[in-house]
Amino acid sequence: MQTELGRFPAEVERPEPLKFAWPIVLFPELFSTPRHLAVLHGYFATLGWEVYAPDLRTAAGSGTTPALAALRFADLVALAWEAVDALGRDTVVLGHGIGGLLALKLAERPGVRAAAALAPLIPGVTTRLVTGVRNRLALWRGRPLAPPTGRTLFEFVADAEPFLRERLIGSFIPDSGAAALEIARGEVTFAATAAPRLIVAGDSDVFAPADRCAAFAQSLNARLFTLAGRGHWIVSGRAIERAVHEIQRFLVRSLGGDLLLLYPDEWKEDAEDA
Repeated sequence: MQTELGRFPAEVERPEPLKFAWPIVLFPELFSTPRHLAVLHGYFATLGWEVYAPDLRTAAGSGTTPALAALRFADLVALAWEAVDALGRDTVVLGHGIGGLLALKLAERPGVRAAAALAPLIPGVTTRLVTGVRNRLALWRGRPLAPPTGRTLFEFVADAEPFLRERLIGSFIPDSGAAALEIARGEVTFAATAAPRLIVAGDSDVFAPADRCAAFAQSLNARLFTLAGRGHWIVSGRAIERAVHEIQRFLVRSLGGDLLLLYPDEWKEDAEDA
């Protein structure tokens, strides 16, 4: 279902019954849109979460917001916070790739109860998403980065369901080169004090190498859960059930009984399951 978070169009799911006191807000990876998170969105909704996925790119080039190619990471954080703040409630934030990095950054804001990042881009790690002749030319010309192709594209979506890959690939869109370059150069920083943070990553992810991901999690004092044999696209496919389970367990353990809109016996049962 479509709604709006302030000036941002957003996908929303409000389950019946609603089990959790605070909503989840989702942010997608580079080149992807909220619709690419539909499977993840649906998983959390079936668990009883109210889930929103705003499209931040619609603000690019409007008002004081830079054009898409020039959006820096700080601009994306400001847009993401504007969307979260429009709810007017405490929230849990989740994201994939660069969206995961946004979620980890938003954990520093008041009212964000917890954050989880799935396969986040790692500050200081240069990936093929921003290298290559075509990308360097786009950056030099101040144009958006084009979605990956060839081997890079295969590794990007390898963990998605085979029958969905063609649809995923066909709906990728250009994205901000400025923010991606900032991250690759290690120019994005994080505060040590924040709401509870979790990173879920595949141990075969070439865009977020396991050793660098572990070091990044340690620097944030964040919990890390590694999915064996999985790559970057862990927001659907065979990895998603385990990823959602770990996030759900992390949220219940970190946020406690205040999270749940359940009777005491139901709370005890859910906590034991987590």
